[in-house]
Amino acid sequence: MLALKEKYGNDVEFIIADTNDAGTAPLARQFKVYYIPHIVILDGQGSVLYSDAGTQSRDFLEGHLNKAVQGVGKE
Repeated sequence: MLALKEKYGNDVEFIIADTNDAGTAPLARQFKVYYIPHIVILDGQGSVLYSDAGTQSRDFLEGHLNKAVQGVGKE
């Protein structure tokens, strides 16, 4: 994740929401994050483009981030 944050940091905001942290738990609940790891990718308007629990490869996530940065809609 750090490598993706470094690559996309100027175009994408990365937020870590911990379900056990009182400060970020409400955000985790808002996006129905119940399992860790869980990745949620939003477009610029806040619509969910991708959401899934479990480990995903860097290439897989990078593909979704590229779509989000390019403004491609939901699949």
